Amino acid sequence: MHLLPLLFLLTSQIQIDGSFQDWPDGVTHQEDAQFVYKRIVLEDAACLQQLPEQKIIQLGQYTIIFSPEDKGYGVACKLGDKSISPYEAGVIFAPSTASTSFEIRANKPNISLPTKTFPLVATGDFRVVSWNVQLGNVLDDRDRSARILNALKPNVILFQELDGDDTPEELSDFLTTSIGGLWLTSMSAAHGTARHHKLRSAISTKFNVSKEVDYGKLKAVLNTIEISKQPIQFLSLHLRCCGGPKSEAEMQRQEEANVIRASIEQQQAPSWIIAGDWNLVGTNIPLQIVKADTLSIVDAFQPDGLVAATWSDADSSFTPGRLDWMLYSPKTLSLTNSFVFDTFDLDEQSLLKHNLSSDDTAQLSDHLPLVADFKVRK
Repeated sequence: MHLLPLLFLLTSQIQIDGSFQDWPDGVTHQEDAQFVYKRIVLEDAACLQQLPEQKIIQLGQYTIIFSPEDKGYGVACKLGDKSISPYEAGVIFAPSTASTSFEIRANKPNISLPTKTFPLVATGDFRVVSWNVQLGNVLDDRDRSARILNALKPNVILFQELDGDDTPEELSDFLTTSIGGLWLTSMSAAHGTARHHKLRSAISTKFNVSKEVDYGKLKAVLNTIEISKQPIQFLSLHLRCCGGPKSEAEMQRQEEANVIRASIEQQQAPSWIIAGDWNLVGTNIPLQIVKADTLSIVDAFQPDGLVAATWSDADSSFTPGRLDWMLYSPKTLSLTNSFVFDTFDLDEQSLLKHNLSSDDTAQLSDHLPLVADFKVRK
């Protein structure tokens, strides 16, 4: 009776996405050649990195401390008696929002993670890339940006976290020069004096744009773009950062989501693609407000096929998480392909083919590009 579960433990690789569909009933620990995994359950819904008191678990050779008491947030890790970075141990978990159930993974020591050949050819009528470019790095590190964008070959790009001094004209000129074709850009307005208040979202495309909507003090912008003779509403957004499930920042994210949802209902348009940095570190309520019952979520994994995280920062005590999301209208658009682009996962052949370096995405931004291909339903 125990042979099949044991075989499953030895051969299965778990996708860290917070869905738990790849966990057999009653199983809370698994291993494969590279990783060890654990499922944990909390009595009350909470974020593991913002718990009221620290929680310690043992995972393989590591002691992992969630919300360590010296900080009250983040993740700490030990290998034996030695404190190490959670990134050194490869600690990752999902979901990053409040929940009662989590799946956690760590690397086995002294194991090299495999790279793989990964096809980047678009499969639909058009390709969308959503990308938080960390304080305008897309224009600050133009050679690296051009390599990444030329490898992805997007038709529409939804940018977040452009610097307040970046202009639509400057971004369009860069894209026209580095990718080719004539690009047009719409940007949200910069507000305030502090740099983090002035950050801008943008939409860039080579298609015809018939309408542009700015959302005031929200870091969001909407374009109506004609593709395959159909008008599609594209919305690039960047919701308020940080804060736990009951924080003022979480309440603001929900308020911003309500503004976006009201705009969707006012527009009464059949086709939508909404993407950006949702900063879902408290609850997933902002995503559900915008999604309602009319939109679907683009589920995407890094090239390794195992991790859905879109953000990481090895200098941070917060571990990788899924902060970037994309929604679309399933009645009018068909999703044909999707992935989170991490050059670290690519083998040497793929890197050479696309003129990339393994650290390109990590060096450019703490967020990874979220990529999706769509067909227009006729």
